[in-house]
Amino acid sequence: MNELSFPARVARAKALLEEAAEHDDIPAEQMVYLQEAIEFLDRLEDSFRDGRAYE
Repeated sequence: MNELSFPARVARAKALLEEAAEHDDIPAEQMVYLQEAIEFLDRLEDSFRDGRAYE
């Protein structure tokens, strides 16, 4: 079982996506999906800070 809190797992996932997005050999369509996923995780992280989401 994962011992990290949900917000910590979201932060880790976002960091991995940001790292993947740094590669130049990603097709444009996949880059769009990566950017959308990163933006979604940004909003999710903001909801933790605003108290709108559960841990």
